[in-house]
Parts: sequence; structure tokens; C-alpha cells
Amino acid sequence: MNNAKGWLVLLLLQTVWLASCSSEADKWQKQLNQQALTAQTSITRLKQHIDSNQISNTRILTQYASIVGEANPEMRDLTRALAQDAQTNGPLIRGLESRLADAETDISRVVSIGLQPVKNVFAELTAINTAANPQTYGMMLTDPINVLADMSKGKLARVAAMSRDASARINKADDFGAGSQLVGNPQYGNWRSNSSGNSFWHWYGQYAFFSTMFRSPIGYSSWGRHRDYGYYNDYGRSAYTSPSQRRGQNSVERRTKDRFARSGKSFNSPYSKTKHTTSKVARSQARLSSQNRSSSGFSRPAPKSTTSSYRSSSYQSSRSSYGGK
Repeated sequence: MNNAKGWLVLLLLQTVWLASCSSEADKWQKQLNQQALTAQTSITRLKQHIDSNQISNTRILTQYASIVGEANPEMRDLTRALAQDAQTNGPLIRGLESRLADAETDISRVVSIGLQPVKNVFAELTAINTAANPQTYGMMLTDPINVLADMSKGKLARVAAMSRDASARINKADDFGAGSQLVGNPQYGNWRSNSSGNSFWHWYGQYAFFSTMFRSPIGYSSWGRHRDYGYYNDYGRSAYTSPSQRRGQNSVERRTKDRFARSGKSFNSPYSKTKHTTSKVARSQARLSSQNRSSSGFSRPAPKSTTSSYRSSSYQSSRSSYGGK
């Protein structure tokens, strides 16, 4: 009789636990679905802003690309590739749409695994929403705009940044050549390692002409210690980097630190210190960051000790996304 009662109690506890888990999963599912809808709405509105010419930097990028391409016919394919970032079907927008599709697909999977994977997907959806903010998108365009300005040899002015000489002097940066603002940005290329374990920047095909404009391939360790200001590297990386891209960046940094350590030296992260730029840009980014923090809270139920844990704290996605993202 006692055994029967014991089994009944165990069955009731198991039923309650399963109902609790189901309730948590339902709440997580609703929160993630809502955040996905918010991100999708933001991307749609961003595309409407671009189509209606409401973002001034899209016009500037298109104009600069045309001017530099006309003056340098051998660079025309490159300038056209850079100008695509100002279009609704360009790499920036397609990258966000691809990331959103991956995150949406993962929602139903992570809610059955546990809290940490849910939080990671929520963070990715929040990052996509931030990246789709017209102000953030417009600032992302300042990197290719300023690359084109440098390629014009002073005929075109930089936007939301100090002059090339002033920036290099204040940031104690090396001059890696025109286009160096794009180094480290996974939209334009990636870090590849040679047989010695050193990592060098490799441009994607449509930007390969940059390779002819540099004195030599840009090494990660040199760039990491002496890079100059770039919007992506100093402000936009958190929003415009997918989980898989961030894992790749962390892996290159970790290998470089290990290599330096074996030689008795230290290597600091390229992102450990924000480079100097105009005070106006710094203030605007501080305001935007504050707005993003206040709107990205994740309300969640208390986790149960019996909730299954995921094998990794990083948001994992088995799919590859546009442009190596």
C-alpha cells in the first residue's frame, strides 16, 4: 500500500514538473516570437526609410562611389560593390534578414533546451533590432563612405570621423592604407591563418581589389595593436556581428593571445579600447546605447534546477548565413 502511495506521489510530482516546464517553454516561445516580430518590423521600416531616401548616408555613399569610380575606372567594380550597402537588396540588409531567419528557425528548438540558449537567441534578435535602427544603419555606412573619401585623395570629405592624419595621430595608429576601416568587418572579408599560425585579412571576391592597394597583407596581431578608428570595430560590432562571426573573431583573438604568451608577451583584444573619433559621434552612440539597453530587457520565469542545460553557453546555429555571417 505504501509503495502504491509512493508511486502516486511521484507521478503527481512528475506531472507538476512537466506542466511547469511546459509553462516556461510557452512563455519563452511567446517572448522570442514577439522579439522576432519586432526585429522583422524594424527591418521592414528600415527598408522603407532607404527606399524613400530618408537616410542621408545612403545618398552620400552612392554619390561618393560614382565619383571615385568615374575618376578611377580600374576601381569601378570595387566602388559599385561598396555602393550596394546603400540599397535594400545590398549585403547589409540581406545579412540582417539571413540572421533573422536563422534565429526564427531556432526558437522552437531552444525553448525545449533551457534558459541560457533562450537568452542567447533573444540577445541575437535584440542585436538585429538594434542593427535595423536607421541611425545605426546610417552610421554603419560611414565606414565605406570614409574609405571612398580616402580613395579620392582628399577630394571628398570624411563623414562623422576625424581626418585621416588626425585620427592616426590621436589613436597612435598605423596607416594600413585606404580601405583599412573595413578590415575586421566580416561583411567584407575574414581572418585566415597560414601554416605558421599567423592570421591575415582575406577580402571577399567583390572587394579583392583592396589587396592591390595595400603594401602587404594585413596581419591580425599588427592590426589588433595599431588599428585606427572604424565605426564597425568601435561601435557597430555588437549589433552587426552574428553569433557564428563572433565565435570566429573570438577564436582568432584566442589563438593570437596563446601565440604571444608562448613568447612571453601579452596581446590585448583589438576591441579592449574604443578608439577616438569626433565627440558628436561618441555622444550619439552613448544615447543610442542607452535607448537599446532600456528596450532590450528579457522577462523570464525563474529557472528550475531540473531544466536541461545546453552543451554550450553560446548560441549555436547549424546554418551558414549570407556573406559568411
